[in-house]
Amino acid sequence: MSGELLELKNIKKNFGETDVLKGITLSIQKGEFLTFLGASGCGKTTTLRIIAGLEAPEEGQVLLEGKDVTDLPPNRRDINTVFQNYALFPHMNVEANIGYGLRIKKRPKAEIRGRVKNMLELVQLEGYEKRMPAELSGGQKQRVAIARALINSPKLLLLDEPLGALDLKLRRTMQTELKRLQKKLGITFLYITHDQEEAINMSDRIVVMREGMLEQIGTPDEIYNHPKTAYVADFVGNANIIEGVVEEIGEEKIRVQIQGQRMEAEAAEGMKAGEKVKLAVRRENLQVCTEGENGLEAVVTDKSFQGGQLHVALQLKTGEELVASRYGMDARIVPGQKVRAVWKPEHAVPVDGKQEAEA
Repeated sequence: MSGELLELKNIKKNFGETDVLKGITLSIQKGEFLTFLGASGCGKTTTLRIIAGLEAPEEGQVLLEGKDVTDLPPNRRDINTVFQNYALFPHMNVEANIGYGLRIKKRPKAEIRGRVKNMLELVQLEGYEKRMPAELSGGQKQRVAIARALINSPKLLLLDEPLGALDLKLRRTMQTELKRLQKKLGITFLYITHDQEEAINMSDRIVVMREGMLEQIGTPDEIYNHPKTAYVADFVGNANIIEGVVEEIGEEKIRVQIQGQRMEAEAAEGMKAGEKVKLAVRRENLQVCTEGENGLEAVVTDKSFQGGQLHVALQLKTGEELVASRYGMDARIVPGQKVRAVWKPEHAVPVDGKQEAEA
């Protein structure tokens, strides 16, 4: 990456009396794969449409390489978009679809043929030049749409839920393909998704959005392992949120009183003894012990096996419900059994209890 490509300054957008964006400020670097992640209605697609020039903000600026493009139309922004529904021209073959943007710019026919050929090789669709969209699979249509968007060498490529219509196996294949393309070309990708796994697998950085605001920005590791709020911890990976009271503060660890037990957690800035705290513990980091006196007393309420993982549901004395996950099956734990829930201190991360995830 080499410098800032796009900057959003205090972007606000209303639809009627609804505040869709409440002051978005963000910098995107050249060559970055950045993903907007959030639930439906959080404002991520509206943000993308404002960047593309398809919507105008009520307030704020969109800067592309330092130039204010807020009032420029889409065709003057050097930004292309790939949509979930592909938006291919049904009456044009693959070659014509991919070369459409160059024909509009009245580039020489020989140049168009050469660049279309290069794009077909890039998206691994050599030999499909004369196929019509109706003759292509979903994954092939998406590759054509991506090639058409990339042929003009845009400074920024926007991708709005581009894999949403594909089945799970094909989605994963296309995730790998998109990452390969982005790294090979060095073009900045701004990706929109509600799929946490997709965001974590593909991104250099993730922007978690909630109700028109930026909840947290960070690398996949930061978002997953060091969430700043209870919402991020729950939305990205379904972490357990456990409440307690800070009892003692050390340099790297804190001790927290939870249902009469002293448990250790990772330290965080600004904490005070005696205050309430919420800890985020990932399901895979929550251990279920059938022996010993350490940990939180719990009762197993359910056990299920999904996607190669055993999920054990627990209920604490306080009524709080937790879930522990691990690979493989463990027939020794059964519903109704009394157990203890434990974790390593570094796996319990304090989060901001003021912003809770919605049910």
